[in-house]
Amino acid sequence: MKLIVITPSSTIEDEHYILSKILDMGLTTLHVRKPKLSKRELGIYLKGFTKSQQKKIILHTHYGLMWNFDLKGIHVSKRQRKKRFKFTLRKIMLYLRRGKFQIGASCESFQSLNELYKDFDYIFIYPVFPGLNGHLPGINMGSMKKILPSYPEKVIAKGGTAPDNIGIARKLGFSGIAFQEYLWDYPEPLISFQKILDTFREEGLTIE
Repeated sequence: MKLIVITPSSTIEDEHYILSKILDMGLTTLHVRKPKLSKRELGIYLKGFTKSQQKKIILHTHYGLMWNFDLKGIHVSKRQRKKRFKFTLRKIMLYLRRGKFQIGASCESFQSLNELYKDFDYIFIYPVFPGLNGHLPGINMGSMKKILPSYPEKVIAKGGTAPDNIGIARKLGFSGIAFQEYLWDYPEPLISFQKILDTFREEGLTIE
């Protein structure tokens, strides 16, 4: 099962140290989501990781940095997807320069999932679980269990995720689960990540 961590939107104290530890503990995919950083600032941020760690990173902004770093891929926002011609041209140029890399997107409904499924390597769907900040799931779990088998291998649960949700996500048919608030809304993210790893082992799941 895919395990994904998304960075805090704003940089926190000791962030590179914490993320480096999480990557060394077995994380294979780190989403760098820093909407407030300029391209230059994000480039400096990426240099805080080793080259082997950079290969596990997916960018949410400033995709041109793929020319400068050997990253895992890019996550395309709805706004970027609307610029279809520009995005397609950039994707072709990156493929020619880089070869294969991952491209993903997010959605909030099964209608959007159906539209995106063929064109992306993975898709976040959210919110799936009740959030730590009080938000409610946007999709009925009964519907998810019926529909997700039609979309194998690509759909990632996001929103309200915690260790207790890992087994539920697997049974519903998700191919992976993404964590953000659970790690960064608490004072000890490394302890929180270890709980995630322990739950994966208890569920008999291998991290992809």
